Amino acid sequence: MIAMISSKRPLLTSSAIRRQFVWTGEADTLLGAASDQTIATQLGVSKASVGGRRRQLGIASFCTSPLVWTAEMEAHLGTDLDTVIAKKLGVNRQQVFRRRHQLGIAANRPYSEQLTNIVAKVGFPSVLSELSAAPTERHFLIDQLQFRRFGGGFPDSEDKTLTVYLEQALAEVYSKNLHPPACPHCFSRRTILAARPRANEPKPSFFCKTCDRRFNRLTGTPLARLRYAELMPAFFRLLSQQLPYEDAARRLNVYVPLIRNWAKKIRQWLLQLDPSGEWEAKVRLGIKLRPHLRCPRCDVPGEKRFFGRDAVHGRKLLCPACNTSFSVKDAERLLQQKVRLEVLYDPGKAEVDSEAKNS
Repeated sequence: MIAMISSKRPLLTSSAIRRQFVWTGEADTLLGAASDQTIATQLGVSKASVGGRRRQLGIASFCTSPLVWTAEMEAHLGTDLDTVIAKKLGVNRQQVFRRRHQLGIAANRPYSEQLTNIVAKVGFPSVLSELSAAPTERHFLIDQLQFRRFGGGFPDSEDKTLTVYLEQALAEVYSKNLHPPACPHCFSRRTILAARPRANEPKPSFFCKTCDRRFNRLTGTPLARLRYAELMPAFFRLLSQQLPYEDAARRLNVYVPLIRNWAKKIRQWLLQLDPSGEWEAKVRLGIKLRPHLRCPRCDVPGEKRFFGRDAVHGRKLLCPACNTSFSVKDAERLLQQKVRLEVLYDPGKAEVDSEAKNS
């Protein structure tokens, strides 16, 4: 009986038993004078309720006045990209496209020819020489999808230098060396051994004569209360790889929030070990990227969007300026420049930065 009552309780919330809206003559006068969504927001009802009442009374939907094309506006058609003309005239690209087709005006730059044909005519080399990068610059895989598709996995892109660096640092904090380190509380060197490793506490503990506090090598580090420390070596191998949190959680058979917490803690620890941020910048787990390249069709530089991939030509990009797509390989060969990838969102970095500001 109790279980039955508790199962029904979510249905009896105040949002579920709202009183039905009563249409008055004053409310009916608003119908058709503005969009259904505007009226719904004004009356505090749903858009579907407004639309149903309007159709019930036989009132036509609100329609903005159609765009009136002047001779001066039509003179711009076909002189540049539809997107550029739309911004200049203060209209959307579809309106420019439809009006240009109605008047039979050809596009400024036809996009019918494939980029592969253009590349073949120009005769550029098929492979670009790799650009040199600074030691601390991040390297990303342009052809790698951000998430797993159709059961496919990610290639191994582990940065072994970061893995070795973390493994050595982990071995140091879990060391059974009896030599007392500096106090993590007051940074004093007046420290002595307080307790040797034992069965219930495998790490030695120390005592500071300056601040009279006990500590071990994990004290003051983000690893002090880290769960499942035995999985850290396997997690270290994933930190430098361009993977989403979901894939890392699947590989280690743990929950995504745990992976997110580990990534945040390890980033904080890396910044403690190396305040310059050189090692922390090697972490690529969980990031989302955005490509930057000059469009080979409209020649507009700047940010592009990932647009799936082609079975033959590989990863594709979409140019928001001319609304055309092209493969990364064709664009790089035609423009003779590499796609520049910038971090659009870095969840671990954002959490570390927010904690630093709050502290």
